[in-house]
Parts: sequence; structure tokens; C-alpha cells
Amino acid sequence: MGTTTTSTRTRRQRLAKPRYDGKKLSLEKFMDFKAEDGFKYEWNNGFLEAREKMIKPSELYLVEKLQDVFAETSMGINKIGRLMPETACPISEGKYRVPDLAVFSKEQIERAREGEPPVPMFIIELVSKSDKFDYYDAKLEEYFSAGVQVVWLVSPVQKKVRVFTSPKEVKICTGDDVCSAAPAIADFTITPNQLFQ
Repeated sequence: MGTTTTSTRTRRQRLAKPRYDGKKLSLEKFMDFKAEDGFKYEWNNGFLEAREKMIKPSELYLVEKLQDVFAETSMGINKIGRLMPETACPISEGKYRVPDLAVFSKEQIERAREGEPPVPMFIIELVSKSDKFDYYDAKLEEYFSAGVQVVWLVSPVQKKVRVFTSPKEVKICTGDDVCSAAPAIADFTITPNQLFQ
């Protein structure tokens, strides 16, 4: 019985490690790459970088609420844009990031169909307990340099939303503070109380 428990634990530990981290992959192959180990992978100059697991089942309620808010914006109502999960985006030469959620215009989606990968106007990252803010500091610089207008860092544990309009300009929202996606999407707003309830 002890052997079964040990082998089961060892198998789980093996599965909990990113299988493809550091693997060399062409950009073309990355665009069709589907990880089977539950981790999110980003592309950095020909190599895969593993990130904490993809959107977790316990975070789906956040995705649902954010998609509902987007559906009520003028972009959503007029179907001139979409809020999409985990889409590879070119952030700098040689680097593709995979934000948890990102907004693309209908025009960007059409151009992507023709092979022109889009840079989102608005990004939402769901921050887990294990995430380090140093990682997001670097990511924010990249996002804004690429042309992203607004980034939200959503922290379910702290029940906070950090709204960035540049790497240095941030509004920390708690309780009934209104979080806005302006200037990217002026009518995309929600409070942390509404989001985390």
C-alpha cells in the first residue's frame, strides 16, 4: 500500500512540472502548439517559456463575469470586437505572450485570419498566489511598448484589481472602486465587489 501511494505521488509530481519549458520551437510551430501538461507557454526567441497553469477552473467565474461586462459595451453590442482567452500575441520582435484575456477589434481578428497577429488594446491577467510581481513588471513594459493601452492585474486572493494605463500609472481598485478599461474601452467598467462576489 505504501508503494502505491509513493508511485502515485511521484507520478503527480512529474505531471506538475512543465514538460516543454526551454524546448526549441519555430514561431510557425508555436502558433499551432497545444500543450498537454496544463501549463501555459509563451515564445521567446525560438524557445518555449512555461508559465503557471492556464486559467484554472476556480477562475472561470471571473472570466464569465468579465465576458458579460464586455458583452454590454458598445464593442460587444455592435460585435466590433471580442474578449478572448489565452491568445498568443506578438509583444516584441522574437517574443509572443499569452495573456489570460485580451480584447481585439473585429478588424484585428480579420487581419489575423490573413496571417497578421494582433496586439490587443486591453489585457487582463489573473494573478495567482504563486505569481511574482517582478514578472509582471517586465510584462507591463513589454505590453505598453507593443501598443497595449490598458492592463488589469486581477488578484482574486487580495480582491484587488490593479488598473495600469502605463507601466508607471496604476490605480488600485478595492471594494466599490470603479475599474475602467479607458482609454481602450471607455464603457468597460466593473467594481471589485461586483467581480469577486
